[in-house]
Amino acid sequence: MFRLLQIELIKALKFKAIWWLGLVYFAVMASILFGVEAFINKVVSDAGNNLPISIPSVSLYSLPDAWHNLTYLASFLKIFLAVISIILVTNEFNYKTVKQQILNGLSRQESFWSKVLLQLMIALFSTAIIAVLVLILGVLHTEELSLGVFLTKSSFLFAYFFEIFSYLSLAFLIATLVHRSGFAIGLLLLYGFVVEPIISYKLPLDYGDYLPISAIGNIIQLPNSQLMKIFGIEFQEYIALNDLLITSAWTILFYAIVYVYYQKKDF
Repeated sequence: MFRLLQIELIKALKFKAIWWLGLVYFAVMASILFGVEAFINKVVSDAGNNLPISIPSVSLYSLPDAWHNLTYLASFLKIFLAVISIILVTNEFNYKTVKQQILNGLSRQESFWSKVLLQLMIALFSTAIIAVLVLILGVLHTEELSLGVFLTKSSFLFAYFFEIFSYLSLAFLIATLVHRSGFAIGLLLLYGFVVEPIISYKLPLDYGDYLPISAIGNIIQLPNSQLMKIFGIEFQEYIALNDLLITSAWTILFYAIVYVYYQKKDF
């Protein structure tokens, strides 16, 4: 496994575009997370001037709620990570790297698992970034720090990792079947923002929640806040096992399809 991981790291780090995308991803995430509280409070303050009741300021950074608040916001940027994954996977086919590795003695199973490790690396990279940002903002904005305060709701960090890894499995599937980065990115965006919402709208009841993008997005839902509680609105307080199971099923299916493709494809 370490050998496969080393191979993928060497190849990934050679692409300058990946470095630039990674830097843009980090810059955008840091900018959003560091500036979102001030922005929301400005909007709330302006809106509160026209209301008869006093609206409290929103605190997104204090622990333990910061785990949920910031992973929820960061999850909207997972398309950056999907683009990185798609570029790396499609380049393997365009430059005949997969074929060359198999000719050099790498088995089809090893080639497949090396790509799974690639998705795992990207998900871990993103999770490490959000963990550092949450710790920095949480420590700076939490009055009383304790182990209990620190660990409460930290499970949302795992939920974030799982959401990213699951989303990357879909990107991996599309990239493997299409082989062209621009087309694969377009298909991912088209399915996520057009096709699935239309299908979900046509389905009865809440069956749309079982579709892949919806299921992945349901893992970390809109957090509760004092502002919403004033208006009697309640949002997610915990990670639902049902959402994890549905997303797990899709993730296993996507990887299984790619695995069969690697076994059957004449590279």
